[in-house]
Amino acid sequence: MSAPASPAGARRRALLFWAFFAAGAVVLALAPLALNNYWLRVLTTVFMYATVTQGLNVIVGLTGYHAFGNAVFFGFGAYACGVAMTLGAPFPVALVAAVAFSALVAGIVGWPILRLRGHYFAIATVALNLAAIQLVIQVGGVTGGAEGLPLPLSDLPPGPLYRAIYLVMLAGMVVSTLLVAFILTRPFGYALRAIRDGERAAGVMGIDTTATKVAAWAISAGITGFAGGVWAYWITFIEPASAFDPAIGVKAYMMLILGGMGTVIGPVLGAFVLEFLSTLVWGGFLQAHQIVFGVLIVVICLVAPNGMLVAGRSLIQRWRSRHGAA
Repeated sequence: MSAPASPAGARRRALLFWAFFAAGAVVLALAPLALNNYWLRVLTTVFMYATVTQGLNVIVGLTGYHAFGNAVFFGFGAYACGVAMTLGAPFPVALVAAVAFSALVAGIVGWPILRLRGHYFAIATVALNLAAIQLVIQVGGVTGGAEGLPLPLSDLPPGPLYRAIYLVMLAGMVVSTLLVAFILTRPFGYALRAIRDGERAAGVMGIDTTATKVAAWAISAGITGFAGGVWAYWITFIEPASAFDPAIGVKAYMMLILGGMGTVIGPVLGAFVLEFLSTLVWGGFLQAHQIVFGVLIVVICLVAPNGMLVAGRSLIQRWRSRHGAA
């Protein structure tokens, strides 16, 4: 039987993990120098979904509230960025507006909706996503309504523009991951996990559960809105059906489950594996890629029901136990 890990050993592993994370971020930042446009687009999409999944991780993985319609904040971020740019704001200012508006909406609607629990809350978030589509269509005017909203074109040539968007998406993934890691080490993170493990018990301990959940959802929405804002600038034309597409949330949920809920690097791992797997399967099975892709996802879920990160840790612990016993 292996001995329990010492605090010094845990610190060394943490330093090693962050060293690998920093090295990986540097490699990815330099990757556009060697990548063609196709793989540049694939990786940009991976970073986008990793950011959205980290946002989902805050409210689902850390807090335990399954927001099936959390992609609504992707749409709010996209439209906030698009409207701000059509009104003359530069992209950096519009991106700040996307984050702020998404977080504000979550803070406002969170007070009544987050009093719901379980499947009632999940259904309410889906309804919010559907309502947002109709709201954008009915408002019209600055949102473009059902006809969509074209964004001002950038002055940069296509090559430098796409590399810049790549780097901004990469920064979103890195910062959102660091933010989740920071939350986990703070009293706020302990409060979120206490709510996840037992909300009534958390309330008895003196935690303001409603305010804590609203804050978590606002953070989740801000992260998701950031990804939506960058996506809108990347696409240059948005419409309600694509900006508030429920498939974005479904895909992020799959990535979160595959990587590991409530972990720091799990959402990033899930995004890389799922998106690359989807790309490779699509390239190898043009006629039946969805069937093959679905079968592979089912197999992964059966082999690693708690996520690939947890499964990997279990395998390492078993290996250490066997070799320690020997």
